[in-house]
Amino acid sequence: MPNIEGEATAITVLTPVKRRGPMLLRLVFWAGRNLTWTLEKLQMLSFIHFARWAVIKRFPDENGGERLNHSYLIFESNFNGAWDQYIDAFSEVVARRMKAIWGTSFGFPGPQPVEAFKAYIRHNEFVANHYFSAYAGATTTEIISAGRIEPALEELKAAAATSDAQSFEAAFGEFLTKAQRDL
Repeated sequence: MPNIEGEATAITVLTPVKRRGPMLLRLVFWAGRNLTWTLEKLQMLSFIHFARWAVIKRFPDENGGERLNHSYLIFESNFNGAWDQYIDAFSEVVARRMKAIWGTSFGFPGPQPVEAFKAYIRHNEFVANHYFSAYAGATTTEIISAGRIEPALEELKAAAATSDAQSFEAAFGEFLTKAQRDL
């Protein structure tokens, strides 16, 4: 399957931006970086590995690049799960953000109803020529959990080196209590 590597899926969408779009996008992107409350709903989408928006005004080449008739908005993301579920989540959870960003692009139907939004994304999506996932067999949640488990496991290992069986049993019980959501 294109755009899939193990548990991860890639998406690249390129849309032509309306005349005043780049100016509006600068404001939307500034708000996204500086007003942390705007990220609260987006952070609920823990299956996202990476997401990036950028405005393209020229395509580079060895002669300095081709200036475009109008700007393009590029969206790149890597995530766990199915493409349809990913677009559904954006449509439901961050509909206002999608409207603020893609509303600057020609032909954007809005995030809802979701089928029209999906058709718009499919129409403007590109297949990745090359796609690599550092942890192809793991989901984002599993990777984050592993990062939290490691220090707790090191503590248990240190306790095991100096414990008798009864003390280790108590330390192991504490470890399981602390780490249970990540196991």
